[in-house]
Amino acid sequence: MQNLILRNNDLLAPNRSLIETKHNYASSISINPALAYIYSLAATDTSGGRVNAKYTLERFARFNLGPSFVKVDWQFLVKQPRLIQNLLHSFFIYRAKQKAEAKQLRHYSLKNLQVTPLINALLELSNCMFLNGEISECELKKWQNQLSNYVIEDIETPIEPSSSAENRIDYSLSLSVRSQITLEAFSCFYIGSCIERMDWYQVLYAPVLQNLMQQFLSERNDRNLIKTGSYSPATADNLLRMLRGVAHHAWLSESITVETLERIKAIKLPRGSRQSSGRYLSYNELDKISVICLNQTNKIKGIRDNAIFWLMYESGLRRAEVVNLSLDDIDIDRGTIHVVGKGNKERYVPFSLESDLYRALSKWFDIRLKLRGNIFNPLFCVVNKHQQVIAKSLTTQSLNDLCKQIQKIGFERIISPHDFRHSVATNLLRAGHDLLLVSKFMGHSSVTTTQRYDRRSDDDLKGLALRR
Repeated sequence: MQNLILRNNDLLAPNRSLIETKHNYASSISINPALAYIYSLAATDTSGGRVNAKYTLERFARFNLGPSFVKVDWQFLVKQPRLIQNLLHSFFIYRAKQKAEAKQLRHYSLKNLQVTPLINALLELSNCMFLNGEISECELKKWQNQLSNYVIEDIETPIEPSSSAENRIDYSLSLSVRSQITLEAFSCFYIGSCIERMDWYQVLYAPVLQNLMQQFLSERNDRNLIKTGSYSPATADNLLRMLRGVAHHAWLSESITVETLERIKAIKLPRGSRQSSGRYLSYNELDKISVICLNQTNKIKGIRDNAIFWLMYESGLRRAEVVNLSLDDIDIDRGTIHVVGKGNKERYVPFSLESDLYRALSKWFDIRLKLRGNIFNPLFCVVNKHQQVIAKSLTTQSLNDLCKQIQKIGFERIISPHDFRHSVATNLLRAGHDLLLVSKFMGHSSVTTTQRYDRRSDDDLKGLALRR
């Protein structure tokens, strides 16, 4: 699929600064339907946000184009010591800004960036180049000395990237998998991501797109840094939804016809060879999580975390729905939660006044109401190490971190926020509630989605045998 590369060759031209390249690329969003689609989404790290779309479409584009790091002129970089230093500065600033955007932060921070893996990958690459005779021993030592002494600085410097050339030596077999992945991210920053370099208009035809999607979902080979193994139904659904979005933006720019768009929308893919990845959590396991939360040294944080886990388990809210709740959305006396879900759709989720959720929320309410303000009233706030409630709302990543933390401090297995949502659907269906009602409770637009959340086992079918 090498013919898909470089629709906009001028973006990689020599003697053009990296800043100019990025600026020119920003103006090219209108002609790159994939970028237009990505930037039409919310700037979040949720499944419907930019981060997830970038990640999925980048993998798809890389599968078709091949790895980016084999297209970089590394020999040129080794012989330009000042250039690599400036490029590293710009790369880490770019990653910090990406991280801040995903977490919806106003300012970026250069703290906690993973500098060492990239330095190690570049050192490993230079050794391969030396053994292959591409660079001299003197150049190798100078390069290694510079990288070993690298210190990140908050300085963005104009860069002149070398153009992508053919017939470069492929070191993918000589490098560790971790180095390949690290160099891939760095290379995408330097010469442009696969999303940027792919000619989307060559693939936006229903037969071509369907064939490429089927290859991507079935092969998923290591050569292109993509995890091997079977894919889940959600993987196929997400990819198809995103590529339909790309096609829609191509149609909006009058680059494809409405007939072509409708044919792409009509594409159907196999459901995949696996069930959805959600794991079921029982009430006994929630009791264990609750005990772990309440036994934390930071008692205020423990009460907050306990309320969050019971809320996710008994209401089935999505991550974004949890962190976007305000105090006014909870009617603690009537047992209702006002939720604004996907597509700005509103629903009311009930809970029992005799439930674990009610007791957990009541304890948190007693603490949270003491800090109630006139404007900023998120239900769940940050709690610092001094057990003080800070008027700063949590993010979706905060919920991911909570699940990781609870496993580190005592829970026996790995869990994710979405496991709670799967568990709610399973519990409601197991209790005999109608599928349509459960679908409305979950905020699903289709009962098919609710069915995929079902985690009932074959044992649940034993009582369904017909009797005379």
